Amino acid sequence: MSKKQLLFTIPVMKGGGAEKVAALLLNEFNKNGYECELILTNSSRDEFIDRGLDSDIGVTVLREHFEKRGAFGRLTITVFRLFASLICKIPEALGKKVPSAFAYLSFVAQYFDEYKALRRIIKNKPEAGIITFLQPSAPLTLLAARGLPNKVVVSERSDPFRILKKRYGFNFIRKYYQRADAVVFQTNDAKAAYPDNISDKGTVIFNPINDKLPECYQGEREKNITTFCRISHEKNLTLLAEAFALFSKEFSDYRLKIIGDAINPSEKEVLRLLKERIGSLGISDKVDFIAFTPEVHSLIIKDMMYVNSSDHEGMSNAMLEAMAIGMPVICTDCPIGGANAIIDSSENGILTEVGNADELCEAMKKIAGDGEFSKKLSQNASQIRYNLALENIARKWMELL
Repeated sequence: MSKKQLLFTIPVMKGGGAEKVAALLLNEFNKNGYECELILTNSSRDEFIDRGLDSDIGVTVLREHFEKRGAFGRLTITVFRLFASLICKIPEALGKKVPSAFAYLSFVAQYFDEYKALRRIIKNKPEAGIITFLQPSAPLTLLAARGLPNKVVVSERSDPFRILKKRYGFNFIRKYYQRADAVVFQTNDAKAAYPDNISDKGTVIFNPINDKLPECYQGEREKNITTFCRISHEKNLTLLAEAFALFSKEFSDYRLKIIGDAINPSEKEVLRLLKERIGSLGISDKVDFIAFTPEVHSLIIKDMMYVNSSDHEGMSNAMLEAMAIGMPVICTDCPIGGANAIIDSSENGILTEVGNADELCEAMKKIAGDGEFSKKLSQNASQIRYNLALENIARKWMELL
Protein backbone atom coordinates (compact mmCIF):
# COMPACT_ATOMS: atom_id res chain seq x y z
CA MET A 1 0.00 0.00 0.00
CA SER A 2 1.43 3.41 -0.99
CA LYS A 3 2.11 6.01 1.71
CA LYS A 4 -0.21 8.96 2.13
CA GLN A 5 1.29 12.10 0.63
CA LEU A 6 1.54 15.46 2.35
CA LEU A 7 2.79 18.75 0.93
CA PHE A 8 3.56 21.44 3.51
CA THR A 9 4.01 24.98 2.15
CA ILE A 10 5.61 27.79 4.15
CA PRO A 11 7.45 30.96 3.02
CA VAL A 12 10.69 30.35 4.90
CA MET A 13 12.25 27.91 7.35
CA LYS A 14 14.37 29.99 9.69
CA GLY A 15 13.98 30.81 13.36
CA GLY A 16 10.33 31.68 13.87
CA GLY A 17 7.71 29.92 15.97
CA ALA A 18 5.63 28.88 12.95
CA GLU A 19 8.66 27.15 11.44
CA LYS A 20 9.26 25.28 14.69
CA VAL A 21 5.66 24.05 14.72
CA ALA A 22 5.97 23.07 11.05
CA ALA A 23 9.01 20.91 11.78
CA LEU A 24 7.37 19.24 14.78
CA LEU A 25 4.21 18.43 12.82
CA LEU A 26 6.08 17.20 9.76
CA ASN A 27 8.19 14.85 11.85
CA GLU A 28 5.06 13.45 13.49
CA PHE A 29 3.31 13.02 10.13
CA ASN A 30 6.42 11.28 8.85
CA LYS A 31 6.40 8.95 11.84
CA ASN A 32 2.75 8.13 11.16
CA GLY A 33 3.26 6.93 7.61
CA TYR A 34 3.00 10.09 5.51
CA GLU A 35 5.36 10.80 2.64
CA CYS A 36 6.13 14.42 3.48
CA GLU A 37 7.53 17.23 1.36
CA LEU A 38 8.28 20.70 2.70
CA ILE A 39 7.94 23.43 0.06
CA LEU A 40 9.61 26.80 0.67
CA THR A 41 7.62 29.29 -1.35
CA ASN A 42 9.57 32.49 -0.79
CA SER A 43 13.18 31.76 0.16
CA SER A 44 16.36 30.24 -1.21
CA ARG A 45 17.99 26.98 -0.16
CA ASP A 46 20.88 28.72 1.60
CA GLU A 47 18.35 30.42 3.91
CA PHE A 48 16.94 27.06 5.03
CA ILE A 49 17.40 26.04 8.68
CA ASP A 50 16.16 22.50 9.30
CA ARG A 51 14.76 23.13 12.85
CA GLY A 52 15.27 19.43 13.62
CA LEU A 53 13.41 18.25 10.52
CA ASP A 54 13.78 14.52 9.87
CA SER A 55 16.43 13.89 7.21
CA ASP A 56 14.10 11.79 5.03
CA ILE A 57 11.60 14.65 4.59
CA GLY A 58 12.11 16.22 1.18
CA VAL A 59 12.67 19.98 0.91
CA THR A 60 11.65 21.75 -2.31
CA VAL A 61 12.58 25.37 -3.03
CA LEU A 62 10.17 26.99 -5.50
CA ARG A 63 12.81 29.40 -6.78
CA GLU A 64 14.70 26.42 -8.17
CA HIS A 65 11.65 25.54 -10.29
CA PHE A 66 10.95 28.88 -11.95
CA GLU A 67 10.57 28.86 -15.74
CA LYS A 68 13.20 30.85 -17.58
CA ARG A 69 11.84 33.98 -19.23
CA GLY A 70 13.18 35.88 -22.23
CA ALA A 71 13.51 39.66 -22.53
CA PHE A 72 9.95 40.11 -23.82
CA GLY A 73 8.57 37.90 -21.05
CA ARG A 74 10.45 39.87 -18.39
CA LEU A 75 9.13 43.13 -19.79
CA THR A 76 5.57 41.79 -19.90
CA ILE A 77 5.57 40.64 -16.29
CA THR A 78 7.14 43.95 -15.15
CA VAL A 79 4.37 45.94 -16.86
CA PHE A 80 1.76 43.59 -15.40
CA ARG A 81 3.15 44.09 -11.89
CA LEU A 82 3.26 47.88 -12.22
CA PHE A 83 -0.33 48.01 -13.50
CA ALA A 84 -1.65 45.67 -10.81
CA SER A 85 0.11 47.60 -8.05
CA LEU A 86 -1.12 50.94 -9.38
CA ILE A 87 -4.81 50.01 -9.43
CA CYS A 88 -4.53 48.84 -5.80
CA LYS A 89 -2.89 52.07 -4.70
CA ILE A 90 -5.94 54.13 -5.72
CA PRO A 91 -8.33 52.74 -3.06
CA GLU A 92 -5.43 52.55 -0.59
CA ALA A 93 -4.76 56.26 -1.08
CA LEU A 94 -8.44 56.94 -0.42
CA GLY A 95 -8.31 54.93 2.80
CA LYS A 96 -10.63 52.22 1.45
CA LYS A 97 -10.38 48.44 1.32
CA VAL A 98 -8.88 47.12 -1.89
CA PRO A 99 -11.52 45.28 -4.00
CA SER A 100 -10.87 41.54 -4.12
CA ALA A 101 -10.41 41.53 -7.91
CA PHE A 102 -7.74 44.25 -7.68
CA ALA A 103 -5.96 42.43 -4.85
CA TYR A 104 -6.07 39.18 -6.84
CA LEU A 105 -4.41 40.83 -9.86
CA SER A 106 -1.74 42.35 -7.63
CA PHE A 107 -1.07 39.06 -5.86
CA VAL A 108 -0.79 36.98 -9.02
CA ALA A 109 1.44 39.62 -10.62
CA GLN A 110 3.74 39.77 -7.61
CA TYR A 111 3.99 36.00 -7.16
CA PHE A 112 3.51 34.84 -10.75
CA ASP A 113 6.63 32.67 -10.86
CA GLU A 114 5.88 31.10 -7.47
CA TYR A 115 2.28 30.44 -8.52
CA LYS A 116 3.26 28.68 -11.74
CA ALA A 117 5.96 26.55 -10.10
CA LEU A 118 3.74 25.52 -7.19
CA ARG A 119 0.80 24.64 -9.45
CA ARG A 120 3.02 22.32 -11.49
CA ILE A 121 4.14 20.52 -8.33
CA ILE A 122 0.59 20.14 -7.00
CA LYS A 123 -0.74 18.88 -10.36
CA ASN A 124 1.85 16.11 -10.29
CA LYS A 125 0.62 14.96 -6.87
CA PRO A 126 -3.20 14.82 -7.09
CA GLU A 127 -3.48 12.49 -4.09
CA ALA A 128 -1.48 14.71 -1.74
CA GLY A 129 -3.07 16.59 1.11
CA ILE A 130 -1.70 20.10 1.63
CA ILE A 131 -1.09 22.12 4.79
CA THR A 132 -0.06 25.74 4.32
CA PHE A 133 1.27 28.20 6.91
CA LEU A 134 1.53 31.99 6.75
CA GLN A 135 1.30 34.62 4.04
CA PRO A 136 2.05 34.62 1.19
CA SER A 137 2.14 30.79 1.19
CA ALA A 138 -1.52 30.41 2.22
CA PRO A 139 -3.13 32.44 -0.59
CA LEU A 140 -0.46 31.23 -3.03
CA THR A 141 -1.30 27.60 -2.27
CA LEU A 142 -5.05 28.17 -2.44
CA LEU A 143 -4.79 29.86 -5.83
CA ALA A 144 -2.36 27.26 -7.18
CA ALA A 145 -4.67 24.42 -6.10
CA ARG A 146 -7.86 25.83 -7.66
CA GLY A 147 -9.59 23.24 -9.82
CA LEU A 148 -7.34 20.45 -8.54
CA PRO A 149 -8.50 17.55 -6.32
CA ASN A 150 -6.08 18.14 -3.42
CA LYS A 151 -7.46 18.86 0.04
CA VAL A 152 -5.99 22.08 1.46
CA VAL A 153 -5.79 23.00 5.15
CA VAL A 154 -4.82 26.63 5.83
CA SER A 155 -3.34 28.05 9.00
CA GLU A 156 -2.59 31.74 9.32
CA ARG A 157 -0.23 32.17 12.27
CA SER A 158 0.03 35.97 12.50
CA ASP A 159 -2.20 38.56 14.15
CA PRO A 160 -5.36 38.57 11.94
CA PHE A 161 -6.28 42.10 12.95
CA ARG A 162 -3.14 43.24 11.15
CA ILE A 163 -3.45 40.86 8.19
CA LEU A 164 -7.06 41.80 7.46
CA LYS A 165 -6.15 45.48 7.03
CA LYS A 166 -3.60 44.79 4.30
CA ARG A 167 -4.00 44.74 0.52
CA TYR A 168 -4.50 40.98 0.58
CA GLY A 169 -6.75 41.36 3.58
CA PHE A 170 -10.47 41.13 4.29
CA ASN A 171 -11.98 41.27 0.79
CA PHE A 172 -9.28 39.08 -0.72
CA ILE A 173 -9.48 36.50 2.07
CA ARG A 174 -13.28 36.39 2.05
CA LYS A 175 -13.33 35.53 -1.66
CA TYR A 176 -10.21 33.48 -2.33
CA TYR A 177 -9.84 31.53 0.91
CA GLN A 178 -13.10 29.72 0.13
CA ARG A 179 -10.98 27.12 -1.71
CA ALA A 180 -9.74 25.90 1.69
CA ASP A 181 -11.22 22.63 2.90
CA ALA A 182 -10.42 23.54 6.51
CA VAL A 183 -8.84 26.46 8.35
CA VAL A 184 -6.84 26.07 11.57
CA PHE A 185 -6.70 28.96 14.02
CA GLN A 186 -4.40 29.23 17.02
CA THR A 187 -7.02 30.86 19.25
CA ASN A 188 -10.75 31.58 19.34
CA ASP A 189 -9.94 35.29 19.07
CA ALA A 190 -8.18 34.66 15.76
CA LYS A 191 -11.08 32.55 14.49
CA ALA A 192 -13.60 35.25 15.35
CA ALA A 193 -11.61 37.91 13.46
CA TYR A 194 -12.01 36.28 10.04
CA PRO A 195 -14.99 36.62 7.67
CA ASP A 196 -17.82 34.22 8.55
CA ASN A 197 -17.45 32.12 5.41
CA ILE A 198 -13.84 31.37 6.44
CA SER A 199 -14.23 31.07 10.22
CA ASP A 200 -17.14 28.65 9.69
CA LYS A 201 -14.61 26.22 8.21
CA GLY A 202 -12.31 26.76 11.14
CA THR A 203 -11.15 24.82 14.12
CA VAL A 204 -8.83 25.89 16.94
CA ILE A 205 -5.71 23.77 17.46
CA PHE A 206 -3.08 24.94 19.91
CA ASN A 207 0.63 24.59 19.19
CA PRO A 208 2.22 21.30 20.22
CA ILE A 209 4.82 20.94 22.93
CA ASN A 210 8.22 19.72 21.78
CA ASP A 211 8.48 16.11 22.96
CA LYS A 212 12.25 16.41 23.48
CA LEU A 213 12.17 18.98 26.30
CA PRO A 214 14.06 18.27 29.53
CA GLU A 215 12.10 17.12 32.57
CA CYS A 216 10.68 19.79 34.85
CA TYR A 217 13.06 21.33 37.38
CA GLN A 218 11.93 21.30 41.02
CA GLY A 219 14.98 22.63 42.91
CA GLU A 220 16.23 26.00 44.12
CA ARG A 221 15.97 28.63 41.41
CA GLU A 222 18.67 31.03 40.28
CA LYS A 223 18.13 34.78 40.39
CA ASN A 224 17.61 35.33 36.67
CA ILE A 225 14.64 36.75 34.79
CA THR A 226 14.70 35.25 31.32
CA THR A 227 13.17 35.57 27.90
CA PHE A 228 14.04 33.85 24.64
CA CYS A 229 12.71 35.06 21.31
CA ARG A 230 13.59 36.79 18.07
CA ILE A 231 14.83 40.33 18.70
CA SER A 232 11.97 41.98 16.86
CA HIS A 233 9.71 44.99 17.31
CA GLU A 234 6.53 43.14 18.32
CA LYS A 235 8.32 41.41 21.23
CA ASN A 236 8.62 44.81 22.96
CA LEU A 237 11.77 43.90 24.84
CA THR A 238 12.09 47.56 25.80
CA LEU A 239 9.05 47.05 28.05
CA LEU A 240 10.79 44.09 29.69
CA ALA A 241 13.91 46.19 30.28
CA GLU A 242 11.88 49.02 31.81
CA ALA A 243 10.02 46.63 34.11
CA PHE A 244 13.29 44.97 35.12
CA ALA A 245 14.82 48.36 35.93
CA LEU A 246 11.92 49.02 38.33
CA PHE A 247 12.20 45.49 39.75
CA SER A 248 15.97 45.91 40.35
CA LYS A 249 15.40 48.74 42.80
CA GLU A 250 14.04 46.19 45.26
CA PHE A 251 15.68 42.98 43.97
CA SER A 252 19.14 44.29 43.14
CA ASP A 253 20.86 40.88 42.96
CA TYR A 254 18.84 39.65 39.93
CA ARG A 255 20.00 39.56 36.30
CA LEU A 256 18.02 39.81 33.08
CA LYS A 257 18.84 37.25 30.36
CA ILE A 258 17.72 38.03 26.79
CA ILE A 259 18.32 35.02 24.57
CA GLY A 260 17.82 35.43 20.84
CA ASP A 261 19.23 36.64 17.57
CA ALA A 262 18.76 39.75 15.45
CA ILE A 263 19.11 38.48 11.90
CA ASN A 264 17.82 41.06 9.44
CA PRO A 265 18.47 44.84 9.35
CA SER A 266 15.16 45.64 11.02
CA GLU A 267 15.91 43.30 13.93
CA LYS A 268 19.45 44.65 14.26
CA GLU A 269 18.02 48.14 14.59
CA VAL A 270 15.63 46.89 17.30
CA LEU A 271 18.62 45.41 19.14
CA ARG A 272 20.58 48.66 18.86
CA LEU A 273 17.69 50.71 20.27
CA LEU A 274 17.12 48.15 23.02
CA LYS A 275 20.73 48.32 24.17
CA GLU A 276 20.56 52.11 24.03
CA ARG A 277 17.47 52.10 26.26
CA ILE A 278 19.07 49.62 28.68
CA GLY A 279 22.04 51.98 28.94
CA SER A 280 19.81 54.96 29.69
CA LEU A 281 18.05 52.94 32.41
CA GLY A 282 21.42 52.28 34.07
CA ILE A 283 21.10 48.49 34.04
CA SER A 284 23.64 47.52 31.36
CA ASP A 285 25.75 45.69 33.95
CA LYS A 286 22.76 43.52 34.90
CA VAL A 287 21.62 42.42 31.41
CA ASP A 288 23.08 39.48 29.51
CA PHE A 289 22.52 39.12 25.76
CA ILE A 290 22.95 35.50 24.73
CA ALA A 291 22.80 34.02 21.22
CA PHE A 292 20.07 31.48 20.67
CA THR A 293 21.07 27.84 21.02
CA PRO A 294 19.11 24.60 20.53
CA GLU A 295 20.07 23.86 24.14
CA VAL A 296 18.19 26.94 25.37
CA HIS A 297 15.91 24.93 27.69
CA SER A 298 18.81 23.50 29.64
CA LEU A 299 20.25 27.01 29.83
CA ILE A 300 17.14 28.53 31.43
CA ILE A 301 15.47 25.70 33.33
CA LYS A 302 16.80 26.77 36.76
CA ASP A 303 16.00 30.47 36.28
CA MET A 304 13.44 32.17 38.52
CA MET A 305 10.95 33.05 35.79
CA TYR A 306 10.29 33.43 32.07
CA VAL A 307 8.75 36.70 30.84
CA ASN A 308 7.05 37.43 27.50
CA SER A 309 6.47 41.15 26.95
CA SER A 310 4.97 41.03 23.43
CA ASP A 311 2.57 43.60 22.01
CA HIS A 312 1.01 40.94 19.78
CA GLU A 313 1.72 37.25 19.41
CA GLY A 314 0.21 34.11 17.97
CA MET A 315 0.62 31.11 20.24
CA SER A 316 4.07 31.65 21.74
CA ASN A 317 6.15 28.48 21.57
CA ALA A 318 8.65 29.97 24.02
CA MET A 319 5.86 30.52 26.54
CA LEU A 320 4.56 26.96 26.12
CA GLU A 321 8.03 25.45 26.44
CA ALA A 322 8.90 27.52 29.51
CA MET A 323 5.70 26.35 31.16
CA ALA A 324 6.35 22.74 30.11
CA ILE A 325 9.73 22.68 31.86
CA GLY A 326 8.16 24.09 35.02
CA MET A 327 9.21 27.74 34.90
CA PRO A 328 6.95 30.35 36.50
CA VAL A 329 5.73 32.41 33.56
CA ILE A 330 4.57 36.00 33.04
CA CYS A 331 3.02 37.05 29.72
CA THR A 332 1.33 40.16 28.45
CA ASP A 333 -2.33 39.51 27.65
CA CYS A 334 -1.75 40.42 24.02
CA PRO A 335 -3.67 39.77 20.81
CA ILE A 336 -4.45 37.22 19.39
CA GLY A 337 -5.19 35.70 22.78
CA GLY A 338 -2.61 32.93 22.84
CA ALA A 339 -1.43 33.63 26.38
CA ASN A 340 -4.99 34.19 27.59
CA ALA A 341 -6.08 30.83 26.15
CA ILE A 342 -3.35 28.98 28.08
CA ILE A 343 -2.76 30.94 31.28
CA ASP A 344 -5.21 31.03 34.17
CA SER A 345 -3.69 34.08 35.83
CA SER A 346 -2.19 33.46 39.27
CA GLU A 347 -2.79 29.71 38.87
CA ASN A 348 -0.36 28.49 36.19
CA GLY A 349 1.19 31.83 35.25
CA ILE A 350 0.49 35.57 35.36
CA LEU A 351 -1.10 37.75 32.68
CA THR A 352 -0.31 41.48 32.59
CA GLU A 353 -1.61 44.39 30.57
CA VAL A 354 0.11 45.03 27.24
CA GLY A 355 2.62 47.88 27.50
CA ASN A 356 2.30 48.27 31.28
CA ALA A 357 5.79 48.20 32.83
CA ASP A 358 4.52 48.81 36.37
CA GLU A 359 2.17 45.82 36.25
CA LEU A 360 4.88 43.64 34.72
CA CYS A 361 7.27 44.68 37.49
CA GLU A 362 4.70 43.84 40.21
CA ALA A 363 4.22 40.37 38.69
CA MET A 364 8.00 39.82 38.77
CA LYS A 365 8.08 40.91 42.43
CA LYS A 366 5.24 38.53 43.31
CA ILE A 367 7.13 35.52 41.93
CA ALA A 368 10.54 36.56 43.31
CA GLY A 369 9.17 37.39 46.73
CA ASP A 370 6.82 34.46 47.35
CA GLY A 371 8.42 31.03 47.14
CA GLU A 372 5.19 29.10 47.68
CA PHE A 373 3.39 31.06 44.96
CA SER A 374 6.30 30.50 42.59
CA LYS A 375 6.22 26.76 43.32
CA LYS A 376 2.47 26.61 42.67
CA LEU A 377 2.85 28.33 39.29
CA SER A 378 5.66 25.96 38.36
CA GLN A 379 3.76 22.79 39.22
CA ASN A 380 0.55 23.88 37.51
CA ALA A 381 2.34 25.17 34.41
CA SER A 382 4.16 21.90 33.84
CA GLN A 383 0.88 20.06 33.17
CA ILE A 384 0.79 21.66 29.76
CA ARG A 385 3.40 19.24 28.45
CA TYR A 386 0.75 16.50 28.70
CA ASN A 387 -2.26 18.55 27.60
CA LEU A 388 -0.49 19.75 24.44
CA ALA A 389 1.63 16.68 23.74
CA LEU A 390 2.88 16.58 20.15
CA GLU A 391 1.21 13.23 19.46
CA ASN A 392 -2.22 14.56 20.48
CA ILE A 393 -1.94 17.83 18.56
CA ALA A 394 -0.64 16.13 15.39
CA ARG A 395 -3.56 13.69 15.52
CA LYS A 396 -6.00 16.61 15.31
CA TRP A 397 -4.23 17.84 12.17
CA MET A 398 -4.31 14.39 10.63
CA GLU A 399 -8.05 14.16 11.22
CA LEU A 400 -8.51 17.31 9.14
CA LEU A 401 -6.78 15.63 6.20
